[in-house]
Amino acid sequence: MSKCFPGSDLVLLAAAIAIVISDGLSADDIDILSGLFTSIGDNLAIISAKKQLCESNSSSS
Repeated sequence: MSKCFPGSDLVLLAAAIAIVISDGLSADDIDILSGLFTSIGDNLAIISAKKQLCESNSSSS
């Protein structure tokens, strides 16, 4: 079985999670969480890019 799921599945999952998390929160709280999750995503992208660079350097050596 393939582990590569269509992107639409992730979009639906993200929307469902956002709805559940935001239920009952104020707009200010949602803004803060939005910024936090954006920051987490940006940091994950940096970590991934660095990891790919290190892996490609070690495989070409």
